[in-house]
Amino acid sequence: MDEQLQHIKDLAFRYFEGNTTSEEAEILFSFLKAKKNNTSLFKSWEAEWFTSAALKPSLDREWEKLKTQQQKVNNISSFIPEKKSLRNYFFIAASLTLLLIGGLFTILHHQKKSPEHFFTTETPYGEKSKIIMPDGTIIWLNSGSTLTYSDKYGTKNREVLLQGEAYFEVEKGKQNFTVKTNNHSVIVKGTKFNISAYPDDAVLSTTLLEGKVELKYKNRSFDMDPGETVEVDIHANIVKRMMSKTTTNMWTQNRLEYDNIQLGVLLKKLSREYARTILLKNDSLRNQSFSISINTKEELTEVLNAISKITPIKIINKNDTITLM
Repeated sequence: MDEQLQHIKDLAFRYFEGNTTSEEAEILFSFLKAKKNNTSLFKSWEAEWFTSAALKPSLDREWEKLKTQQQKVNNISSFIPEKKSLRNYFFIAASLTLLLIGGLFTILHHQKKSPEHFFTTETPYGEKSKIIMPDGTIIWLNSGSTLTYSDKYGTKNREVLLQGEAYFEVEKGKQNFTVKTNNHSVIVKGTKFNISAYPDDAVLSTTLLEGKVELKYKNRSFDMDPGETVEVDIHANIVKRMMSKTTTNMWTQNRLEYDNIQLGVLLKKLSREYARTILLKNDSLRNQSFSISINTKEELTEVLNAISKITPIKIINKNDTITLM
């Protein structure tokens, strides 16, 4: 074996032990991409490392943990974008490859000693993502949203950090499933619910579709029932509870339905949905409320033309910016 290949093999063994730096992991990643048969070589090194005498006493003890880690790989049929762009395809492909390599070859023998690592999924404006977690929980991530979770998800905890909007179908488990945002958290065992918590929104919204959840905001706690929505105004520190008249997770099916929404709020949602800048110059219309059902597969101009029949707005479409007068 030549000196360069031996160096790569040494890096691979250190990677299996969880002792590589991010720069060294990138070298391994480049090696895997360079030639098709490098993947087979990498796996043979993995097998060699597995059977090394130093690891034999601990393999039986860690086997169950290893199966849990491999389950993460089996379930990383995540990221199913509704709208695709070439730039985001390569971003997602690279992210998936790194996660797959980490899941296949990171052995939990040293997990208790190693620091906790986090995965982050970002959904660009104008797109949606579907994530299947290792425990089978399904998460739809809306436009302009970010989800972060630990590599110890399913073993140490079942916690995710959300910035933006997501719809959850949580599988039951021994551990509670917890969604944390910058301002509140939702704790569940198994249920279906929707959370909207964009950093630039003054109001956080949680709607429960099935099951039961506990919502925590500062020192207050609320048990929610199916069909109920809890809105938290983080500026005014006001919590409002109400029964939902519309299905809040319809955005996963390319629809936006609102029973009573202000024009300014709706335009912000449309801006995220279509990845377009929308400016409302007529402030007197910003707080006007109405009910509406929108098919987001339609062009944005068609949607705005439909809104103009409800409220008097003039649409000016120039470059990437739409101005409403």
